Amino acid sequence: MSKVITYRIITFLFIAFSISGCLPDPLPVNDVPVAQKTVVVGSQNLPDQFLVVSLTENFGALDAGPDSDLEEILNDVLITGIDVNVEVNNEEYPLNNNGFGLYIGNDVPEITGATYTLNFISPFNQLPVTASTQLPEFIGFDSLNVYVNETPFDTLISVDMRIQDPPQKNWYMINVQTFNEDFDIQERPYVELLEDSEFNGTTYNHQFVTPFQDYVTGDTVLVSMANITEEYYNFLEIRKDNRFSLLDGLGEPVNYPSNVENGIGFFHVHQSDIRLFILVE
Repeated sequence: MSKVITYRIITFLFIAFSISGCLPDPLPVNDVPVAQKTVVVGSQNLPDQFLVVSLTENFGALDAGPDSDLEEILNDVLITGIDVNVEVNNEEYPLNNNGFGLYIGNDVPEITGATYTLNFISPFNQLPVTASTQLPEFIGFDSLNVYVNETPFDTLISVDMRIQDPPQKNWYMINVQTFNEDFDIQERPYVELLEDSEFNGTTYNHQFVTPFQDYVTGDTVLVSMANITEEYYNFLEIRKDNRFSLLDGLGEPVNYPSNVENGIGFFHVHQSDIRLFILVE
């Protein structure tokens, strides 16, 4: 798969994760004020990239419905063609714009404990947009197994993992996502969150089943884990609890935590342990 197609898929994931499966039928309303344009910041790891930042604009609850075309929405909300930088240890690194609203840090170093500061000028009001976060230490899987879990209604997978948790406080994000030749951009990745209050400094076994998914034999399943900051963990926990709420990300409600000044969303960096599995009978 070419990098252009891959980046297009990743961009779709940023949008689809936020709006797919949670858009209600439109309601007749009048005289609703237009939402002020605001930058929405997201960030992600790719298998070959430490840092990828997505920049989109917010939109109102009346701007999309169950019959909305995701590609049309994507083209409308992407923010492209601006200068975006990340500062680490007093060195500034420009991010490369791939044309799909993603800004990629090809040469941004991975320095555990360092502060990473994102900065650019908002195209809407010309105010500086900034966000800072720290890079937690890398913690990988001690062991990981994925099993097919068939039910009378669908085929799920069970994840059986073990962590060797360090003594300090840690927060974990585990992502489960399928990648097929016929990739369905509306399929939401499953996110499992763990904090180590009950197993701090010990070897911990954890099992979970991915809900709301339907797998088939031959699916390639990507399972990744990252040690993340407490602030980002809290953001993900609220977003997960509200995963059926309208516009969970692009049109984030004001009570969502955010570390972005003059914008919304969340900027974070982490180091992922990524494993691939092919499902067999």
